[in-house]
Amino acid sequence: MKSFEELEQDALKRNIPVMQKEGILFLISQLKQIDAKNCLEIGSAIGYSAMMMVTHVEDLKIDTIELNEERYNEAVKNIKERGLEDRISIFHDDALTFDESRLKYAPYDCLFIDAAKAQYQKFFEKYIPLVLNNGIVIVDNLDFHGMIFDIDHIKNRNTKQLVKKIKRFKDWIFNHEDYDVHYYGVGDGICVIKRKGK
Repeated sequence: MKSFEELEQDALKRNIPVMQKEGILFLISQLKQIDAKNCLEIGSAIGYSAMMMVTHVEDLKIDTIELNEERYNEAVKNIKERGLEDRISIFHDDALTFDESRLKYAPYDCLFIDAAKAQYQKFFEKYIPLVLNNGIVIVDNLDFHGMIFDIDHIKNRNTKQLVKKIKRFKDWIFNHEDYDVHYYGVGDGICVIKRKGK
């Protein structure tokens, strides 16, 4: 069985998006800070971040949704190998059309969004009702390798569109009257969102 370190390196070699080490450590520290008992993750990839979270945060349980079949199957295998099925419940589905009544651990202390970046706002709006009043939402990859600060110089049209969508989400959430948002330059840019007055 591969160590977490090996899993991470292997995923990077295959261009599978796993959260950067400092990002995952930051995420774990946030979960500990609020004494989180459950978390919903949008975008499981190979299960790396979910497994890191439950092995570092006591009593944490996670529901996680993955669209890509190959990655989903790999995540299931990784979770089984480590005997974490009773703490991580994984669904193979499109998070945008997923039937929330299937989720096992709702409502949540934390919603973690790390999936299709163009859909961040839709994911947020769909799942924020499942987050407890004093819960948090953590969104990763908000800098997109620094490109968000230099959109005009992006040559690839698709990449440019994607970065513009990330920027739109960023502008939307930072200016939203219902939420307090804190940005951290950790990993590839992370923000922590809380309801105002909580």
